[in-house]
Amino acid sequence: MLSIRLRRTGKKGQPTYRIVVTDERASIYGKYIEMLGTFNPQTKTVVLSNERTLVWLKNGAKPSNTVAKLLQKQKLGHPSIVVKKYKAVSKTELETQKAAEEKEKAEEAAKKEAAKATFEQQVEAEKAAAPKEDKLKEMAEESIKEEKAEEEAKPGKEVPIEDKVEEKAKEKKS
Repeated sequence: MLSIRLRRTGKKGQPTYRIVVTDERASIYGKYIEMLGTFNPQTKTVVLSNERTLVWLKNGAKPSNTVAKLLQKQKLGHPSIVVKKYKAVSKTELETQKAAEEKEKAEEAAKKEAAKATFEQQVEAEKAAAPKEDKLKEMAEESIKEEKAEEEAKPGKEVPIEDKVEEKAKEKKS
């Protein structure tokens, strides 16, 4: 993509610029396609070939922000001449923006917490709706344990010492 931009020339401390058409990706000091004019920032003089500039703008060359300002001062009218305005933001504006962002984050966090709470309530309601199965399973497991304990306690079979210790610990707890 082509761009119209400034290329610095002149001595140290005394800059002058060439207004050139170049590839957007090319180096500032590299080769350029065509020189359209010059700009001296000390005297604020602009020498520009208006016809050639319009030709390049019609061909799709985009001017840099500084060149767009210079073209506006030369009263060159073309839709691709757009000056971007950068506005400095004061500390109070920054603080209000940060406060607004923090408020939004707090609201989002509150919404997430509310959604999480409702989800947990739904899960608890589902668990409460189906407690019969859980109780049945618990009762079945208890009866299985009791039967195993009875079989082990029958004469002729020795109960391991570890099991006896566990049974005594259960009896003490209850």
